[in-house]
Amino acid sequence: MITIAIARSDLVDAATFEALRASVPTWRRDISDAYYRKEDRYASVVSYALLQHLWSRRSTEPMPDIEWGRHGKPFFHDTAAWHFNWSHDASVCVCAFATVPVGVDVQSRVRYDDGLFDRMAAPAENGLRDVLKRRDDLSSLWTRKEAVIKRTGRGLSTPLGEVDTLAEPSLVTFSCDEPDFRLSVCTEGSDVAGAAPQPTFRWVRPAPASATWLEAPAGRLSRVSTRPRVHTREVGRNGHLA
Repeated sequence: MITIAIARSDLVDAATFEALRASVPTWRRDISDAYYRKEDRYASVVSYALLQHLWSRRSTEPMPDIEWGRHGKPFFHDTAAWHFNWSHDASVCVCAFATVPVGVDVQSRVRYDDGLFDRMAAPAENGLRDVLKRRDDLSSLWTRKEAVIKRTGRGLSTPLGEVDTLAEPSLVTFSCDEPDFRLSVCTEGSDVAGAAPQPTFRWVRPAPASATWLEAPAGRLSRVSTRPRVHTREVGRNGHLA
């Protein structure tokens, strides 16, 4: 089971932000307050609040404290039943909640650049150059790298060229046009057919001046292939592939 909540922090007004900020732990408020830009303060709070929302949908117990692994991966203290990961880019905030270790990353368009591709690509990924150049976008490869690193807990200082995303069966990528972003999620293990488990997506927004979450209009997500000549497949409103 993998649920991914998506919210837009740019649609959160000041009163609603303060309500969300008051609902997160002091240490998270301190992290948010340390950001210079308003956009980063809002995204930091919204990302954490999404985790609280997803936890509340699964349990009536208080959410466990969060600890960090050796390379900074967050995890719940004293429970192996649930795993999570979060990410935000500009105003798009996501949080993945799963029964297995998970990594998630979201990124807006990254224009293609040969030098950047050469630094990012593992040897087995060099065949992806043409398709990514045609798309003029490296964000799908970027998010796939980050999702793998975050799932494994190797740390974001890991050179991206050492991560072969083509060797990861439990890695899927989606694209959204409005707002414009790519999202990748990587889980530990795969299903009986050797395919990555399909996440369920929940588009949400906080109620005005409240930390209560409501359903939001869903963006149009499509499954992205990292190989040439393979068409994308649209994801239905329930988050499953159509």
